[in-house]
Amino acid sequence: MDTRVENGGFVLGPNGLPETVEGLEELLQYARLRLTLRRGSLPYNRELGSGLYQWSPQEDRAEDRALALANEALQGLGGVRAVSARAVDSGLVFSVATPLGEGEITLGDL
Repeated sequence: MDTRVENGGFVLGPNGLPETVEGLEELLQYARLRLTLRRGSLPYNRELGSGLYQWSPQEDRAEDRALALANEALQGLGGVRAVSARAVDSGLVFSVATPLGEGEITLGDL
C-alpha cells in the first residue's frame, strides 16, 4: 500500500487524510513515477527514471523507441513491462503489463 499521487502531489480523501493505492493501481503508480522521472536526476540513484525526456515524436520509429525507453526504465520493477506505446497529441500512452493485470499510463508533455 502506498499514498496516491496525482499531478505531483498527494491526493487527499474526504477526511483530509492522504488516500492510498494498492494492487494494480499501486504498480501502475510506481511505473508512472519511473517513466516520468528523468534518468540521472536523483543523486542517490542515477539509474532511476527514464530517457523519455529525450524522445521526439518526429524521430524514425518513434513509438518503438518510446517502448524501448519505457522498458529500460521499468527494468527494476519486477514483472512490470510496457507492451505497447502510441503517440497522441498530448504525449504518449503506454499499455503496461504487471503480475496483477494490465493498465494504461498516459504521459503528457515529455
